[in-house]
Amino acid sequence: MIPNMIKFLLDSGDPSEYKNAQKLAREKGSEIWGATTNPTLIAKKLAGKKISQKEAFELQKQIVMEIINIVPGAVSAEVYADEKTTSGEMIEQGRVISKWHKRAVVKLPTTVEGFKARNVLRKEGVPINNTLVFSQEQVFAICLHELIIQKEFGPASNLFPPFISPFVGRLDDIGIDGMQLVEYSMKIKKEFDIAIWMLEASVRRLEHIKRGIDSGTELITAPLKVYQDWFNVTSSMSDIKKYNQIEYWNHPKELLKIDSIDKFMSAIENKKLDITHNLTEKGVMRFADDWKAIIA
Repeated sequence: MIPNMIKFLLDSGDPSEYKNAQKLAREKGSEIWGATTNPTLIAKKLAGKKISQKEAFELQKQIVMEIINIVPGAVSAEVYADEKTTSGEMIEQGRVISKWHKRAVVKLPTTVEGFKARNVLRKEGVPINNTLVFSQEQVFAICLHELIIQKEFGPASNLFPPFISPFVGRLDDIGIDGMQLVEYSMKIKKEFDIAIWMLEASVRRLEHIKRGIDSGTELITAPLKVYQDWFNVTSSMSDIKKYNQIEYWNHPKELLKIDSIDKFMSAIENKKLDITHNLTEKGVMRFADDWKAIIA
């Protein structure tokens, strides 16, 4: 099911915010279609309380199920991962998350171990959201991997295609135009004859929403405050800022000759296709620290 217009998602771990956002959106003739959650958002809900790891996972499930009852579309939930987490551990968590509901989507970090987990979970038909995306090489790798997966095992059998989540706000934080990554990523995605949706994430300002719509991205996820501004038009486009530009990455043509999972994994492991990014590594550690902060 390919959307004929952009779909809005709320980036929050608080079900009450979904009710408020949905009410506001519908008053304005729109809709909050789906949701993104992560350990940082779950930790905020606990407000300093400590719980066991099992209780934390159950809390995430409880929150996801509450949100699913409010929004009609996909709800992304993140696997726990730090620099030592193996693909096997991500696979085990992903299988559990996928069983919560048919609209639950598993968020995997865009790392080598994350791709190893993606191999298995996509083969099993688990819906995937590749998160912590900061480079054109990562976007290319996700598209190429999905192309290979679909050729070997068939298209995704779930309700929606896999997602790619570029984090625009965190690139802005280091002086780089994060929205330019989204715009270039849409060009890269069109080179592949597959169904895959761009999910613009880490949205901070109205400019991010406006440029996302202009670029044709299928999905945008933003916090409640940004939607309050967007739907109520309480801010103007004067929040546009100037950032360092990103150079478009013309991928080496030989990368398109990668036609098997083994060749793909070899390419990312030896960095012939370099998916590493320091912000991805920092993002993994940040989410891991937020999990650890709530675990007794």
